[in-house]
Amino acid sequence: MLNTLLITVWSGLVACGVVFALAKRSAPITVNDAKVMWTMHKKTAHCSGHKWEPIKRKKDKIFGFRCECGYKYAQKRPLVCRALKHDEEHSALLAPYSF
Repeated sequence: MLNTLLITVWSGLVACGVVFALAKRSAPITVNDAKVMWTMHKKTAHCSGHKWEPIKRKKDKIFGFRCECGYKYAQKRPLVCRALKHDEEHSALLAPYSF
């Protein structure tokens, strides 16, 4: 009985860990970033499309684009990720190398 309970709990924790590791959410991008990515798509895929359409979600934020050729790009980020820390020490190390 106890073994069954432990196996169930561990398998549930592993399943939750896998879902959180693989789940992704949409992340907004700027119009300029979308244009650059569309230009890269045209050059690398030898696309003959002349127009792109932004993929928008709530509050008119752009999350990707669609090309005339049918190609679709959407910016995705992991559901759970740590935020980068910008300490004063880190900024001080980068300051001498700024251009």
